[in-house]
Amino acid sequence: MSISQEDIRLVDADLMRHDAKSLALFRAIYAKLMAVPDRDAVLRAAQAWARRFSQERPNDAALSEWIGILERALASDAGMDAMVERMLAKDDHAITLRSSSPFAGVLTVKERTAVLLRFEQEWRDDRRTA
Repeated sequence: MSISQEDIRLVDADLMRHDAKSLALFRAIYAKLMAVPDRDAVLRAAQAWARRFSQERPNDAALSEWIGILERALASDAGMDAMVERMLAKDDHAITLRSSSPFAGVLTVKERTAVLLRFEQEWRDDRRTA
């Protein structure tokens, strides 16, 4: 599945560049999650990833938090809504959570590269017009 460039506004001027890039990737992950036929399978894979890596990095509180977030997302629509809100939020806590993303592999290399290339172009364009 390919993510349309029109699906996502990538540059967010309110954030530092690296935080805006992370948010752009999470927006693409969100778009893909909403489009895949078996979203629960993707969420279970993300939860398994978070569990596995939280054993390797027991002091990473964000990974532990993701396990709970994903568990609630799998259990109810309200949990899914709360997960999406955390994924796309711009506050410091959401930025910290995104730094320990459990969604490795959700985007293909081609999709991730397209998002990053588009982000870089929008970031440069945004700076030229500012």
